[in-house]
Amino acid sequence: MRGENPPAMSLESDPRWQLVLRIAASPGFVNSPRLSTFLLYVSRQSLAGESGTLNERSIGETVFERSPDYDPRDDNIVRSHASRLRLRLQDYFEGEGLSEELRVNIPRGSYVPVFEPFPSESDVTSAAISRLVSGPLDKDGVETTRSAGNRRKFSNLMIVCCVLLGVVVVTGATLAYLHFHGPHQLTATHKLWTQMFRNDQQTLIVPADSSLVIAKLLIGHPIRLSEYAGGQYREAIQCDKPCDPRMVQTFESLRYTSMSDLEFAVKVTHIPEAIPDRIEIRYARDLELKDFKESNLILAGSQEADPWLAVVSPQMNFVVHDDPTAGPLHVENKQPKAGEKSNYPYDSHDAQHRGLATIAFLPNLSGNGNILIVQGFSLAGTQAAAEFITNGQEFDTLFSQYSGNGSKLPHLEILLSTVEINGMASRPVPVAWHVYP
Repeated sequence: MRGENPPAMSLESDPRWQLVLRIAASPGFVNSPRLSTFLLYVSRQSLAGESGTLNERSIGETVFERSPDYDPRDDNIVRSHASRLRLRLQDYFEGEGLSEELRVNIPRGSYVPVFEPFPSESDVTSAAISRLVSGPLDKDGVETTRSAGNRRKFSNLMIVCCVLLGVVVVTGATLAYLHFHGPHQLTATHKLWTQMFRNDQQTLIVPADSSLVIAKLLIGHPIRLSEYAGGQYREAIQCDKPCDPRMVQTFESLRYTSMSDLEFAVKVTHIPEAIPDRIEIRYARDLELKDFKESNLILAGSQEADPWLAVVSPQMNFVVHDDPTAGPLHVENKQPKAGEKSNYPYDSHDAQHRGLATIAFLPNLSGNGNILIVQGFSLAGTQAAAEFITNGQEFDTLFSQYSGNGSKLPHLEILLSTVEINGMASRPVPVAWHVYP
């Protein structure tokens, strides 16, 4: 680590460091070792008087084991984890750390933790009462009877006014809520997004890893999730056909994605139900398994560009098989209903340019959140599925039976058919859909 650590005794006796240790040992941090390491590192450096060394590059090298020549402009892992750390600290102090006498936060635009005393509830109440009962004194230091009486009348009047104002505000807010969130607003689309965006949970939007697709074309074989998740595929380049390992390594180090995926991510962040403080756009290679257990996820692209879909595919009914080395491209329908096929083939050379795409709304691995997957065999197919789920009209029509009541939207999957013209997909048409209890 950069800088010298402070003496052990000085840390042990420092209440700020004790607070950090309690936070790092809390359930919200024990299950997130990188966030714990992040907090411990920046706190230790700050308490040691080494705040000047805390920047994005030093944290990336020390906490996230990035190479000294990595470019923070292309790799936002420090910024994304800093956002998560701020939210996790907020959750701690709103929950089990509510009684802590000290507070620590990391202001936006900085990586230096700030420690501040937090007044107890009794202190706040006492101060408020003191301000209310204190009044102007006469020249002898004794409050006059007239001024006291006037102040009591004024206080009573203010109380009445505040009560009336409160009634007006509550009534107005209730009417506004009923107007904008009444039964006519409880559409399937509204329910989908309110279940994807929650105040108590992070929502990760994950565009596809286009660099991975290029790298696989160069080396001639797919990359398994076990290799992708640990980053081993970038360390030992193995080519099944003649290739330049340095070129492959260059592509694997870049963070390319498609414009359609980025447009989808931006559109999702502007959905009325979105909660900005709980949204993070995360590159696929920076995901961890715990994200599929703790967060809501919105994934764009097929498994070819995001191996993490292998974690969720066992739950899916409509499975996109997009690896040409494993056989013909097709969508597998695991449990076909009456009138459905068990296999929907995809031909990239089809003269009519017909395409396929799927949408899956499923529970996360812990069942305490949701995963939304939008994918197609081509960029145009994924884009068509993204438009279907974000414009709301077709989705609401397809699932109109779930509108107008207070029930949750059930988990579901949709298979879509599209026609692609000059790289753009036409309006998608639902071919089959399954709803799960």
